[in-house]
Amino acid sequence: MIIPLLTACQTKTEKDTNNGTAENIEKTETLSKIHEMNEEFTAYLKLFKKTDFPINIKGCLENEKGLNILDGKKFKQFNEDYSFSYKQIPTNGNYIATITLGVADCYLPVLTTYRLNGQIIDRKTIAIGYCGSDCGYSCEEFMSISKNFKIYTSDTISSYDCDSLGLEIPETYEYYVIYKEGKLLKDGKIQLTDEIKKPLKGRKNEP
Repeated sequence: MIIPLLTACQTKTEKDTNNGTAENIEKTETLSKIHEMNEEFTAYLKLFKKTDFPINIKGCLENEKGLNILDGKKFKQFNEDYSFSYKQIPTNGNYIATITLGVADCYLPVLTTYRLNGQIIDRKTIAIGYCGSDCGYSCEEFMSISKNFKIYTSDTISSYDCDSLGLEIPETYEYYVIYKEGKLLKDGKIQLTDEIKKPLKGRKNEP
């Protein structure tokens, strides 16, 4: 009777030891992954120059000079899009925020917020994105973030229909602005309204 009891005790001890070893290995691997991610996030943030408020971006007038290319592969866990680094901006909470410029007819600012370890909290395109090159169509993309963390983005549009010669068809002219408003919250969430369309008086001055 004594031998089976000793064997049972020995087996339990070995099992506990094995479990302890497995848990230690798992903890070590987890810490290693966190350390690796933190190092990569630090390297990622070095691609962004820090700036202060207010921040104003005219997407159709921006260029990539002096900015770093983000290919969507090297730092995939932080940014999956092909884009350009723009700025790291101040925050009103315990998080980090960056702006990248997405590539389209005009550059589209993308605001991304991260926990301190690089995990994404929120990401939103702070643009309207209706710009194009159709006959009679012109636009002005704009976004701003003020020192009180309020967000505004708009696209001021002037358009008319064209005839076969590319001339304006009478009574088809429209002049209006489409905009969104929002705020960068203390928890890193990005708040934005739906699009609002507002007619404008007069006619845009053509260049």
